[in-house]
Amino acid sequence: MAISLILIGLIGLILISFSIEEVRLSIIRGVLIFSLLVLGVTEILSLFSSLNYLNLLVWWSLIDLILIYFIIKKKSFNDYLSFKSRFKKTVNSFSRLEKFLIGFTMFILFGIFIQGAVYPTNNWDSMSYHMARIIHWIQNENLEHYRTTIYPQLTSAPFSEQMILTVNLLVGNDLFSNTVQLFYLIGLGITISIIAKQLGLNRFGQILSSFILICIPEVILLSSSTHNEIVLCFFMVMGIYFLIKTLKQQTAINFMVLGCCLGMATATKHTAYIYIAPFIAVWILLQLHKILFKKQKVIWISYVLLIGSFMIINAGHYSRNYQLTSNVFGSDEETTRYYVNEKHSVSMMISNVSRNLSNQFGVPKIAPISYRLTKKIHELINIDLNDPEITSHEYNVDPLATHENNGANIYHVILMLLSMVWIIFTIKKRDKRVVIYSMAIVLSFLLFCFYLKWQPWAKLHVPFFIFYSVVLAHFLIHTLKSKILLSLAVAGFMTYATLILLFNFSRPYLTFPPFTSEIKMTDDRYQKYFSRFFKYHTDFKVVNDLIALNNLKNIGLMYGKYGMEYQLFLNSYRNDVKPIHINSYKSCSNILVSGAVDCIVSTKNGHLIRYDGEVFYNVTKDNDGYLYLFLKK
Repeated sequence: MAISLILIGLIGLILISFSIEEVRLSIIRGVLIFSLLVLGVTEILSLFSSLNYLNLLVWWSLIDLILIYFIIKKKSFNDYLSFKSRFKKTVNSFSRLEKFLIGFTMFILFGIFIQGAVYPTNNWDSMSYHMARIIHWIQNENLEHYRTTIYPQLTSAPFSEQMILTVNLLVGNDLFSNTVQLFYLIGLGITISIIAKQLGLNRFGQILSSFILICIPEVILLSSSTHNEIVLCFFMVMGIYFLIKTLKQQTAINFMVLGCCLGMATATKHTAYIYIAPFIAVWILLQLHKILFKKQKVIWISYVLLIGSFMIINAGHYSRNYQLTSNVFGSDEETTRYYVNEKHSVSMMISNVSRNLSNQFGVPKIAPISYRLTKKIHELINIDLNDPEITSHEYNVDPLATHENNGANIYHVILMLLSMVWIIFTIKKRDKRVVIYSMAIVLSFLLFCFYLKWQPWAKLHVPFFIFYSVVLAHFLIHTLKSKILLSLAVAGFMTYATLILLFNFSRPYLTFPPFTSEIKMTDDRYQKYFSRFFKYHTDFKVVNDLIALNNLKNIGLMYGKYGMEYQLFLNSYRNDVKPIHINSYKSCSNILVSGAVDCIVSTKNGHLIRYDGEVFYNVTKDNDGYLYLFLKK
């Protein structure tokens, strides 16, 4: 299979950068370089409108040959063989609890892998833009902006989808789409463990940090999907590691790697700027302290490499957005008003903090209590619970939050709040590295609440839980001295994680409505794309079957601004069935329709559509009101 080419590339990069003294760092460095290559190859091929299967095959074959040459020349396998014997000794030295935590972590990871393979990606965001944009890129053979009504297809940061494109184009289908987030989750577990080491945690603390991270409910839910939060968190956590590392080792290479980590984070999701900003602010203050008070020499080339690597990584996406909107983020007045707070005050902060925290209590019986408590807080501070200046959606607390958009992390958040109180009251006894790190996380959350309007999506909070897993491990180790108490805490993580894995709303192992959708593992794969919105299935299937029956290639789309389209183009990785948006979002209305259409798919019913001097007649009038196909006579 062609997919083996990128696997060979990944393994080769890890072997080349392998150091027996820094095994975990070698792995994540290899993953970073691999990610940079994926981004670089897709961006270069896009420049020449050559982003297709054959060219990917050629590029990755060449990369593999080069890597194999250097592996043989460097004799990297010798290091691996030395590591193998050392690894056996390390494993034998693990305590029973350490082995158990690692074993359970592997169980969850394996469960996520099977889940992501059996179920296709099936959330609305993926159907409307995460996966849909990939089909446009493949059919256009470039990453350039195109005419569309679904604006996030254009302006949202592209890396996660570039990775999925590479995998899917080489495989020829979307069978492994969900494994991309899982792949970065494994890297994330490794990276958080070496941050724990940097913050003074022993081996057990490092293993516990990774275990706590893997058991975060929202992490489990996201890792079998094609959202991008886990990919984002890998680069941010690796960036935080190199922020710490550059304070200790002021080498040019460390600064450049830091720039690459931050650049890849922002190339994955724009909210990275908010999440990571407080960590960078703390880093700048510590660097200034070293320069001003410890007379540390400033190595300007290091900062040039940091900024330069960051800018190069984002150059392609920034330039495409700037050409479209004269803004590197692609923001316009409407999107800014939708996401960004329009006023700021103490009461606004209390409102957003309380509502964002309440998102984490979305479980039966507790969700209504959380809602009423939040409502009472808003009455006390005399602010509207749904103030449109600080709210993007009507406020609610989802009582069945077991899907990837809105997974409740109630067990983690309770322990987090307890740990914060503990740190405050014992701050003089705490390791200052852990205190500073904790403060940066809290500031990150406060900045998030300050800048962004309240949204109901708990997935947006997952970086805070991931960052905090190290602090939580530190807290549990220092407060639960008894093995029985620590085992009970671990059992809590395990129980919640297992339940979330089994009863994932969109991709359940055990179907149990209303706690899950009605979809089953044994259902037809096409049905599984509609697990959370099954009422759309029949209309899409009728339209999809007619497109295939009539051998239609150029599919005109007349959609609203956030409709699902991916389910119509599942086979477009290996054929030339092309989506062509006829109407468009206002910011891309100057981009011309990309060609003549053979038919029109519309979300609106009607007898006929006149377009481009031709008449298209509705052949699906009996559909249920969600999707219609119009054909020429």
